[in-house]
Amino acid sequence: MTKTPTAQTAEHNMAAFEQLPFEDRRDYADVRRGWIAPLPPGSISDASGAAVWDLRRFLFPQSWPSAPASVHPSLWRQGQLMGVAGLFEVVPGIYQVRNHDLANVTFVETADSVVVIDTGSNADCAAAALRLYHEHRPLKRIAAVIYTGTHTCHHGGVLGLISPRDVARDRVSIIAPGQGFQEAVLGTDIAVSTVASRREGYFRGAALPVNERGFVSGGITTAPFAGPWGYLAPTDLIRTTGEQRVIGGVRFEFMPVPGTESSRALHVWIPEYETLCCAENANHSLCDIRQHGPQPCDIGLLVHRLDETLARYGRTAEVHFGTHTWPVWGNRQIREFLASQRDAYKYIRDETLRLANHGLPPAEIAARIRFPDSLARSWWNRGYHGALAHDARAVYAHELGWYDGNPASLAQHPATTTAPRYVHAMGGGTAVLRLAQSAFDSGDYRWAVELLAHLLSDQPAHVAARRLQADAYEQLGYQSEEPQRRNAFLTATQELRSGVIAPASEQVPLESMLELPLRMLFDHTAIRLNGPRAALASARFDLRITDRPGPHGLEVSNGVLYYRTSVSVEPDAVITLAHHTLVTLLAHPELLESLCGSGALHVEGDVLAWREFLRNLDHFDPGFAVVTPRADGSA
Repeated sequence: MTKTPTAQTAEHNMAAFEQLPFEDRRDYADVRRGWIAPLPPGSISDASGAAVWDLRRFLFPQSWPSAPASVHPSLWRQGQLMGVAGLFEVVPGIYQVRNHDLANVTFVETADSVVVIDTGSNADCAAAALRLYHEHRPLKRIAAVIYTGTHTCHHGGVLGLISPRDVARDRVSIIAPGQGFQEAVLGTDIAVSTVASRREGYFRGAALPVNERGFVSGGITTAPFAGPWGYLAPTDLIRTTGEQRVIGGVRFEFMPVPGTESSRALHVWIPEYETLCCAENANHSLCDIRQHGPQPCDIGLLVHRLDETLARYGRTAEVHFGTHTWPVWGNRQIREFLASQRDAYKYIRDETLRLANHGLPPAEIAARIRFPDSLARSWWNRGYHGALAHDARAVYAHELGWYDGNPASLAQHPATTTAPRYVHAMGGGTAVLRLAQSAFDSGDYRWAVELLAHLLSDQPAHVAARRLQADAYEQLGYQSEEPQRRNAFLTATQELRSGVIAPASEQVPLESMLELPLRMLFDHTAIRLNGPRAALASARFDLRITDRPGPHGLEVSNGVLYYRTSVSVEPDAVITLAHHTLVTLLAHPELLESLCGSGALHVEGDVLAWREFLRNLDHFDPGFAVVTPRADGSA
């Protein structure tokens, strides 16, 4: 059950309304420019009939002229804009379907074909976008798909547009930024899939109710998720700036931009249409430069690439279309847009490092940093995806690492040790609760949260502390302009009041695990090996994978796992199985006996050693505790 915003929260949000340029209505016109048709009525469903995208649930901000006290007015404004959905003409010959998924799908027409830029994150949503496009434009074959980044929303819907057979027969090319794209998509993201999904669940607000006291907007998307994702590997990798491809008579020029918002990204210039796309590096929002994916965003490189893009294409570009939000039209406006975003990221980097050189630690920098009005009052620099304070912390971590320079940080006790001592030093649980209640009543919700974090780390089941902590998180959520912060605070509120709503399915689909090269598959498996439990195990296994030419070998020693493309001199066991069976077994070790019994798997040698190896693979709980410590403190 949600609670009403306090007087302090209402006052905080009203002050924001008075500080920001709400009289600027250009975006309300631009977001509807070129509109052709709405999304089909009802929801987008999968083959079983289950809804994967239902925009109707997220349109309530459009029906309220002004923000309620429970929502920061800037976020409410963005929610109104992001609710405008359907098929749009960017310029004659380029069309977008927007807000049918987590990201836009863009169709570029050529003489005899269509080139698709980004796919959204889900095949059913992508297929719905393609149908809507075909209802209003000539029916042409898809000649190429361009991935502008490694995040799921750029490639996850590809199977709704083309098939593996299309690619295998060279009917369709898949263009992507070169060197390491597949590893970036399938490697680290899968290696940390459980913890990343749990954290993203908080940031996206996937379990929140959709209303003015819950999920309002994803900032650069309408809804928090769009069903499972898929993947097809690129066939044409772009490695250098200025590389061109001519498809159906239309020239596409590319600029690879690795290490920016997406670890492998691609800017696309289409001179025939005087149209530019800067992937996720330029949107109607700050981008999220926290450590995300295979490598953190290098904000200095991001600034350089935006500046290079502006210099290379800024004189002639007449339209910029983004991968998440609406386009920018007119050369003057594009130059203003790109320069302002470039300057915003430059300011974050330089100001963070200036303050760091004055000796300020990251928490103090995040609390102090503010944009000048010239940047802060531009709506496209507001924190609908990234956040100024978060991005400053990310800069500090990227440039200086986790250590804040204070030797006290080198030998800190964990919270489970310090919390009881803090509670005791403050006079016990009753005294801490009294202090936290006083902080809450005065509107200092941040201090209330910090006090109660100690109490709940010491006494996780303390009912009154949980209730007050939930109330404090809730007010912080209501006050947050950034949807990630709002969703995280309100998800914490919900879990403290009602418990964890665990994800309904595995974070990494089996189909995606099947796409992994064996080296990457066993890198992921090595992370699951419980080191302390396997520390005394020493075993070598040869794998005969019937549909993957060998040799393939595994070795367990000192609590770690190695994969080698060689056989062992004296293997403890030889395991014969198909690739699909191997992936299934690693995901579900409990199936060993049934797979052996069915003949799908054969073990020659020490079956006990193989069974022990599988038993030592951890299963990760996708609903692990976040706002309270683990009940047993184990891992």
